[in-house]
Amino acid sequence: MPAFAGLTDAQLMQIVAHIRSLGNTAMGDVATGDPVKGQAIYDANGCASCHIVNGVGGDLGPDLTGIGSLRPADFMRLELQNPGANLPKSPVTGIAIGKWTEYLMFRAVTKDGRAVEGMRAAESTLEIVLEDAKGNYHSLHKADLKSLEKEPGKSFMPSQSSLSDADLNNLAAYLASLKAAAQ
Repeated sequence: MPAFAGLTDAQLMQIVAHIRSLGNTAMGDVATGDPVKGQAIYDANGCASCHIVNGVGGDLGPDLTGIGSLRPADFMRLELQNPGANLPKSPVTGIAIGKWTEYLMFRAVTKDGRAVEGMRAAESTLEIVLEDAKGNYHSLHKADLKSLEKEPGKSFMPSQSSLSDADLNNLAAYLASLKAAAQ
């Protein structure tokens, strides 16, 4: 196994959380919060305007219906505090180099000075389509752009760092309780 030199503390914690999620044992992934209180925090903060849970909500962010089956509570707590740090990869290809990062923010500036910020919804050699925070799509011809920059680490989802530790634990516990239906 290669060394993990150059990784941030957050990235190391995400790796640990992922490894813990691979086994059948809970190894430190005991949700310390109250899922019922966490659902109230989810509702009060308008999370459903961007995320779907059990078919209800918006589609700007990832569907969270079965997220508890995929990610442990400690991983979700880190994501809540820094939502743009570990964006999911698209399963478009099996080759890591060919995968697009989903929810990656872009900032485009047209030659006439109009700025558009959003997530890449589609891209070709000649154009890029960005979805803005309101769910509007902007089709931009690359030849008409002054600049097109990726904004890694940025996310439409606001950091939940303003929540208390107890509220973060409750919200993470709620998300961890969202398990996929048994097959």
